[in-house]
Amino acid sequence: MSSDALGSEAPLLEVRDLVSGYDHVRVLEGVSFEVRDRQIVTILGSNGAGKSTLLKTLSGLLVVESGSIQFGGKSLVGRPPGEIVDAGLCHVAEGRRLFRTQSVMSNLELGLYGTRLSRAEEKRRLDEVLETFPMLAERPNIAAGALSGGQQQMLAIAQALLRTPRLLMLDEPSLGLAPIVVDQVMAVIQKLRDQGVAIVLVEQLVERALEVADIAYVLRSGRVLGSGRPEELQGSDLIKRAYLGG
Repeated sequence: MSSDALGSEAPLLEVRDLVSGYDHVRVLEGVSFEVRDRQIVTILGSNGAGKSTLLKTLSGLLVVESGSIQFGGKSLVGRPPGEIVDAGLCHVAEGRRLFRTQSVMSNLELGLYGTRLSRAEEKRRLDEVLETFPMLAERPNIAAGALSGGQQQMLAIAQALLRTPRLLMLDEPSLGLAPIVVDQVMAVIQKLRDQGVAIVLVEQLVERALEVADIAYVLRSGRVLGSGRPEELQGSDLIKRAYLGG
């Protein structure tokens, strides 16, 4: 769904003048962007641009030095990661951080840890994600480390979906995957958007990321260099400046 179709409704996520980093090393230098319901927003930029730092800050893993983060009309600044997840914003980190010696089903059940749901609701959510990812339903007892890279990525996304997020942040979901598997991952991302989940996608495969995006923001050196629709950005000078300098 394009942003035109979304009209003038308030953003689901609104980030303004965000400054953060690691200890005394500032990485983000006043980042502003927004995400609306049922929208895929892609964050582009070369290594070191601040993309992963941005996601870690939004999910409460890094401290906000200044600026604002509004999600569903409420501030996330200063809230711990668990509260942010409970609010409906989930982060699938780069590298598919799974319990590799545990089974697929055990990893999924761990995704429900701390939710205090009824057994019936837990089963409903598990059934729902297994319907979305049938390849996991076929391998419930296999150790996560024995899955292919693509299957591990699906498992990591499924874990996050068990928390029924309104917005899902994905950091480099195509990392290390064969092109045909990347196709599958991108298809899942689009399917989730169509089911009502907003997506923030950090991705090094620029063309693939633009294929699924509604809007893209381009970062360089911790700042937003520019933004636009995919058709405006493909092959643009903005992309060249972000990755090649100048």
